[in-house]
Amino acid sequence: MQPKANNLLKFIPLFGGIIAIGSILFALNYFAKGEKSNNSLALIKPEPVILSLEQFCQQYQTTGRNLQPWNEESLSKDEVLVKTQAYPNLPFSLDAVTLPEIKAEARKAKVPVMMYHDILSKKEVFFDVTPEELEADFELIKSKGATPISLDQLMIHLRTGSPLPEKPILLTFDDGYGGHYEYVYPLLKKYKYPAVFSVYVKNMGINTGRSHVTWEQLKTMAADSLVTIAGHSQSHPPDLTKLSDEELISEVVKSKEILEKNLGESIRYFTYPTGKNDARVRKLVSEAGYIAALAMDDADEKFAGESENLLAIERFGQSRLEELVDKASGGTPITCKPKSE
Repeated sequence: MQPKANNLLKFIPLFGGIIAIGSILFALNYFAKGEKSNNSLALIKPEPVILSLEQFCQQYQTTGRNLQPWNEESLSKDEVLVKTQAYPNLPFSLDAVTLPEIKAEARKAKVPVMMYHDILSKKEVFFDVTPEELEADFELIKSKGATPISLDQLMIHLRTGSPLPEKPILLTFDDGYGGHYEYVYPLLKKYKYPAVFSVYVKNMGINTGRSHVTWEQLKTMAADSLVTIAGHSQSHPPDLTKLSDEELISEVVKSKEILEKNLGESIRYFTYPTGKNDARVRKLVSEAGYIAALAMDDADEKFAGESENLLAIERFGQSRLEELVDKASGGTPITCKPKSE
């Protein structure tokens, strides 16, 4: 039996509604995909053109003194990528000596690397420093027109011979004490000074008679561009050169892995506990993936450029700051040849 025409007509509006809704949904999905695609394309930034030093000089005539790393990957390459303060989005390359050598031009500069330990409200040993004394040191640096630099900047200088600010100085703080977070870090932010914190991992968050930074505090510091975290072993042994190969691997390699796992960033630098090192220790430091290491020798303190190589960068005790800040020099500026007529 055939259905009546009137009954079929009842379903026409329903079919039409379904088709209309389907069309709208299709259109919304299409445009949503298109917008997402356009947004994705907008997020894709073109790779910058890497200039040579000669090309940069031809266009901009001067590089200035305060070169910054373009990325951390190139710090260990034969060509280091840098940027200037005036043109932070325009990288150019500088030829570098083979790791761990120091370029001859950098040996003419005088860059003091200052070594601090605990910062306490009441000193317990002679090399402790109070917060008031540390701020006085920062004020001295400011009044003398000196410029604290990062360890990455020092690396660029030592590997390429490029100049640093006229009175460069590198601030370092050893052992991961609680005072570093409580006192030092706020002062760094106040003065906008970069610094290196060398941390051994055994005593994280533990009070051993002296407080130590917690992992959360260290993460906060590590996330700040002013801060460089360096490995400093697992347990701070008094002399790495006396350890067996197995013990040395634990102190040098495993401590790096622990820091990287907890901080979520690569650890490029190492600081020898008590400064003691030899060829075997330096070899393992290099093989572990560190590109430079800080040392110390109380009997023979030297400027960074006078160090044997990048795996034994010498430092000065903080008590010599006033003497050294006037001796600091950043080396010879890069001379850009004028444009040819």
